[in-house]
Amino acid sequence: MKRIMQLLTVMCMLLLGTQLTFAWENGSHKEDIYDGDAMLEVKTFVIGNIYYMPQDGEPTQEDLLNILYNQAVKNTKKSEYTFTSYPDFCQEINKRDHVDIYRLGRRKALEIFKEKVGSLADAYIVCTVSNDTRLNVFYDVVSAKTHEVIYSYRKLAPKSSVRDELLYNEMTADFYNGFQHRVKKLMEEKAEEEKAILKMGKEKYEEYKKKQAAEKKKKEQSYQSSYETFKENGPELGRGHKVE
Repeated sequence: MKRIMQLLTVMCMLLLGTQLTFAWENGSHKEDIYDGDAMLEVKTFVIGNIYYMPQDGEPTQEDLLNILYNQAVKNTKKSEYTFTSYPDFCQEINKRDHVDIYRLGRRKALEIFKEKVGSLADAYIVCTVSNDTRLNVFYDVVSAKTHEVIYSYRKLAPKSSVRDELLYNEMTADFYNGFQHRVKKLMEEKAEEEKAILKMGKEKYEEYKKKQAAEKKKKEQSYQSSYETFKENGPELGRGHKVE
């Protein structure tokens, strides 16, 4: 009976992995939260310069910078967030500090950008495009104070996609919507946490959180141990190979 349960567990894992791979191959996204508290605090953004070498038929660098700004304005609530485009940022720094970022080399321009951006925004957005065989777009939200990434969103385009402005607009809109959705979830979690603290008291709540974390870790370790045992002792599948 135990062996049957192990086999069913592994089959479920393989099926899930296949489904995820299929979804990823057909265009999907991945997000990472590095600092949830910082995500709740940021309200003003600057669109940073992009890392992008357009290929034939793709938007120009200027076009992509415009897309990043226009989609930000279009897909976020004006009452909650404000955005400054990269050209406007450079113009403001030139006017205020008499430094023309456009005349600097890329490394020096980045140095000045990081030095000045904190005076105009809480965070900045960096877009990196990998557009060789598959189109991958990485959107990073970076703290203007610490220059640490607080949220990252990766979008993989379907293989058959035409890499035009429409596609880049859609992918960028997905990023902004993903960020806002995650912020909403974080706010809900924080509200639930505050209710629990009021009900249980801070000390008891902290003990409860530690207990929950320990139980979760124990379950994960038990699950991994069961899987490793099956890999070591389970039946061979396919052409004489064990599950890898």
